[in-house]
Amino acid sequence: MSKPDPADELRRLYPPLLTTAHVAEMMHSTIGDVRDKVHRRELPALRWGQQYRFFRDEVIDALSRVEPDNDEEAPDDTERDET
Repeated sequence: MSKPDPADELRRLYPPLLTTAHVAEMMHSTIGDVRDKVHRRELPALRWGQQYRFFRDEVIDALSRVEPDNDEEAPDDTERDET
């Protein structure tokens, strides 16, 4: 049995048009962090009066571009044999 795709799970849990609070919940971050990402153009958003709205699939695409933290230790380049 294969693991479920996290993007499919997010599509199932969230509506197609998201609020800033929805996106913050998806990202496990604060609303301020989401706004900062919008201002840095790391996250696409629509201005809706004084608020932002997000398309679910665009948020999922933006999240999938971020590389997950790797808990494995990176190989040390100093131990390489250079003969």
